[in-house]
Amino acid sequence: MLFHEPVFLYAFLPATLAAYLVLRRGVSDEATAWLLLLASLVFYGWWDPRLVPLLLASIILNHRLGARIAADPRTAAAGRLLVLGVAINLGVLGLFKYTDFIVETANLVAGAQITRPGLPLPLGISFFTFLQIAFLVDCRQRAIRQPGLRDYALFVAYFPHLIAGPLVHHSELIPQFRRRAGRDALWENLAVGATIFVIGLAKKTLLAQPAADYADRVFNTAAAGGAPSLLEAWIGTLAFTFQIYFDFSAYSDMAIGLSRLFGIWLPVNFASPYKATSIIDFWRRWHITLSRFLRDYLYVALGGNRRGVARRYANVMIVMLLGGLWHGAGWTFVIWGGLHGAFLAINHAWRDWRGAHARPASAAGRWVGRLLTFLTVTVLWVPFRADGLATTISLWRGLVGLNGVVLPEHYAAIGPLVALAPLGVRFAAVPLYGGGWQLAELATALAIVWLLPNTQEILRGHAPALNFQPPILGRLPAWRPGALMGLATGLFAAFLFARTLQKQPGEFIYFQF
Repeated sequence: MLFHEPVFLYAFLPATLAAYLVLRRGVSDEATAWLLLLASLVFYGWWDPRLVPLLLASIILNHRLGARIAADPRTAAAGRLLVLGVAINLGVLGLFKYTDFIVETANLVAGAQITRPGLPLPLGISFFTFLQIAFLVDCRQRAIRQPGLRDYALFVAYFPHLIAGPLVHHSELIPQFRRRAGRDALWENLAVGATIFVIGLAKKTLLAQPAADYADRVFNTAAAGGAPSLLEAWIGTLAFTFQIYFDFSAYSDMAIGLSRLFGIWLPVNFASPYKATSIIDFWRRWHITLSRFLRDYLYVALGGNRRGVARRYANVMIVMLLGGLWHGAGWTFVIWGGLHGAFLAINHAWRDWRGAHARPASAAGRWVGRLLTFLTVTVLWVPFRADGLATTISLWRGLVGLNGVVLPEHYAAIGPLVALAPLGVRFAAVPLYGGGWQLAELATALAIVWLLPNTQEILRGHAPALNFQPPILGRLPAWRPGALMGLATGLFAAFLFARTLQKQPGEFIYFQF
């Protein structure tokens, strides 16, 4: 069940929200917590009911291990239990997610003919595995107060974040399950939550899906053995750059908005990453909670920056290589993570070389940094989207013109362009290029991500998410609840709901992880 599917929009969400509002008025908070847990299990089981026992078994096992570790966290026995718990969690994740990858790699290296098991990938297994590993580590290191099984189960299975995050810390979510909002707060939660959800749904249906159509044509052609020309390669790569941006931004908004409907705040997970002025800045804005997890539970555990410069850069590379592999069981994801790790190391080295006395960048310097970061991230999205190394190489060749530079035939009538012919530019059919309208759509997408405020900034006056720091946006008007705003949002939501019946957008990209 996806957030933009009709069964969710027309049945699951209204029924769950109505039951929550009824129970909230006259029943204890215990009942609302049980309702959200039951709804979360139904939500998860809708995809494949056979996977619900796996989720429940993982929850029960980790809760019991956490209780035993937290009972006496400083003992050697607690350390052994932590190692056992991490090993079990990673073993289950590896079994379902990486067995095929390991078999394929073994076949490639050893020339074997081992058949891939083809095990189903449980939805959200990477996310609920990392959540629970963090919980076990905290039981050992921070001697946390042990939650009850129901609250722990709801923390792990809570449907707004279960499938694709954000990676919520237990200290952020569990205390909220017993907090009942007053009447005024209830209406604000409903208004803010619905608005954020509708904005996310608009991003998914109106922005991400059209970009996906463009990207799929180019990447599928390359996967089939085609060689996209310079123009086609840039069109396809930029289209995917905007597709994944709006897709993940949409999911993050919809998750935060859904949770706010039930009076529960989720943390910011997406903060205009294409406005980043460096790769370091990009990873502080993109999938913020995953970056936080990798920093706190992997980078620091490896020694962080406490063991010298060389070890620091090595730790950065290890973290990003594993982060790439976390995103997908394939060498293209390893390449993607490794390249980001390399650029992060270069970025850190550049900052260290400039030193603490470097003058702040000018406005022009910040825009240059933003453009360079955007182009770097765009090129690095190619292996993330490609189905294999051959497709990646084909697209990268196209981006630098090695597959030829071809412009549409009718462009030959444009005087200045004719002068490009001696440079090797040909005028012929360009089947993967949609013309000036396609360029206008990509330019509009770039203007949106560079110039407009993000969802949290628009609703900055109403605490839209945890860990959100209201920016200084000058005279830019902020969202305010009211009858007119409610009517406009309702009409726009009705339009979007109806659109999902006519043409349902595809899955969220992060659902495959």
